[in-house]
Amino acid sequence: MASYRPVRLPYANGWPIPREMTENDIKAVITAFGAAAGRAKLAGFKMIEVYAAHGFLVHQFLSPITNQRCDEWGGSAENRMRFAVEVAREIRRNWPEDLPLAFRLSATDWLESGLTVVDTVEIAKALRSAGVDLIDCSSGGIGGKERPQRMSIAQGFQVPFAAQIRARADIPTMAVGFLWDSKICDAVIERGDADMIALGRELLDDPNWPLHCATQLEGDADHARWPIEAGWWLMKRDRLLSKLGLRSG
Repeated sequence: MASYRPVRLPYANGWPIPREMTENDIKAVITAFGAAAGRAKLAGFKMIEVYAAHGFLVHQFLSPITNQRCDEWGGSAENRMRFAVEVAREIRRNWPEDLPLAFRLSATDWLESGLTVVDTVEIAKALRSAGVDLIDCSSGGIGGKERPQRMSIAQGFQVPFAAQIRARADIPTMAVGFLWDSKICDAVIERGDADMIALGRELLDDPNWPLHCATQLEGDADHARWPIEAGWWLMKRDRLLSKLGLRSG
């Protein structure tokens, strides 16, 4: 069964042709986002982040690569961002004002015919007006399965997007992607490039990364920040290793 997309364009050569969304389909999905926000509230969640990046549905509406509609949901930049804005508004109608709402955006499609960070600044402004509190700044993930050649991956390579959107759209941002060094992450916040750091794969490798990071930056000889049931044992281990000359203390 074909999936739903803004237009009948396959993701890449050889992929199935999706079903183009009708006006009723679009309105039903927007309503579903609001209903999901209501359920999240009842379940006790404290934050919502909408995945509007990396080729997922909201990104497909935002990007001119995948949105070639000729109605009010496509064409101009204002029309292409209409779906994202309406999703944000519908969520806000069902989500408390004092709880944060974030959107993850692909700040650039890394393709000549796609979104640029200049476009994303305007999208962020529109989302801010619709009640969004934070933009999670990623990039890419649309226009085919191959990574664009001019996408240079290095630690913190997406941080400049968070900095530009934060400054130009006047909205808090979150930096994400290839960030794992505690000093680099700390510097991102200290410089004001972003308000938060998001970690994914690094936490899969080291679930205690925040605690290790705090120790590296500020010191914590007795594991005082750790939960007491773990910190007490780690403290005893370190003292024993120090006594045996296996670790400096």
